[in-house]
Amino acid sequence: MGSSGRRRLPALALAVALLVGAVGVAGVGEGAPSASADTVSQLKAKQQQLKDALAQAQEGLADTGERAEQAAAELADVQARQPAAQAALETAQAEVRTAKDRDVELAGQLAAAEAAEQVAVEELAGGEQDLAEAEKRVSRLVSATYRGGGVDAGLAAAVMGGEGPSELADRLALVDAAARLQQSSTNRLAQVRAEQQHRAERLEAVRQQMADLRQQAADHLVETQRVQEQAQTASDELAALEATKEQALADIEAQKKVYQQQVDQAQAESDDIAAQLRARARARAGSSGGSSGGGGGGGGSAAPQRGLLGNPLASMTVTSGFGYRIHPVYHVRRLHAGTDLRAACGTPVYAAADGEVVRAGPGTGYGNILVIDHGTIGGRDVATAYAHLSRFAARPGQDVKKGDLVAYSGSTGVGTACHLHFEVRVDGSPTDAMAGWL
Repeated sequence: MGSSGRRRLPALALAVALLVGAVGVAGVGEGAPSASADTVSQLKAKQQQLKDALAQAQEGLADTGERAEQAAAELADVQARQPAAQAALETAQAEVRTAKDRDVELAGQLAAAEAAEQVAVEELAGGEQDLAEAEKRVSRLVSATYRGGGVDAGLAAAVMGGEGPSELADRLALVDAAARLQQSSTNRLAQVRAEQQHRAERLEAVRQQMADLRQQAADHLVETQRVQEQAQTASDELAALEATKEQALADIEAQKKVYQQQVDQAQAESDDIAAQLRARARARAGSSGGSSGGGGGGGGSAAPQRGLLGNPLASMTVTSGFGYRIHPVYHVRRLHAGTDLRAACGTPVYAAADGEVVRAGPGTGYGNILVIDHGTIGGRDVATAYAHLSRFAARPGQDVKKGDLVAYSGSTGVGTACHLHFEVRVDGSPTDAMAGWL
């Protein structure tokens, strides 16, 4: 609640206190001299003070209602947006987990590639030694063969030599072995060269794989940062919604307390009216020995066909009926003690039956209220109340007839627009005006 709302609550309390005082002085309207020592001027000053305090209180109550509606709207908006925000956060968090898993996977692949590179480098180095040895062997054989005139020359020498068949066979075997050794060494050299070429190609492939993995890791780092920022944004948005929700709930709770005060004050005011009417009924019963007299004793015989009381407005449209209701924001159960009738500000309000005006002045939730005691109708003590009035056309103590102009509708007190709040009180307690009375 804002500071202006806090400043207005004392005014509301003051209004209630002044109301009780004003009722004690001028609310009964019996025509008897008041026991108070207040002068007429002091009474008028007190009434003016009451009006000023009520004006401040009503302004504060209007502000309270607007703040509560705003808080309720914010709460509804947050509750509508929270599922999507929560889903966005969960999606972003899942993407972060996937990104981290991919980071681990890439790191593992890169480590494996680096290990493979090390093995390939070592194998390539070992292959270089094998190649060097193979080349030396072939070189030696070539040199030896060259010095001996080659394999063909050795073969010719073996054939043309003067040795016998046994020596010839030995020479031919030696020539054949030399040829096979030369061919084997040549083949081995080719094999070692091929293996070394394969090792070099494999090392190049491993290094290319490492380069690709490093590029993937760099690209994925950018993606990981993006999804992490997205997740943080979603988390921040959800946190902001939670904060807004908590603030809205706090505002509603604060306004609920004010509203509960209004309900309590309205109930106190209603109880005060009931007590006043019952006191009058007891006094009337005592003075008449229990007879059914009163200011409006003949009201029953003059009742319209549709009910026991006349209509307080020329045009009757009910906008809110009598009964208990639960506040849509505060969830507070309270009794709507009357019937709200559609009426533009300044619409004439008429007495529902003959009687005496016992109250015509400002209240709290009721605003300007006029109460008429109709005496006994149908064996019950009946009174009517007219609230949220803009001004009065009758004063306390004045006798009125059914259909007399007594006030004009308005929007004073706790209300959102001009209308007439009409109550029927039976034995002091509020009852449904539309249930056989109008």
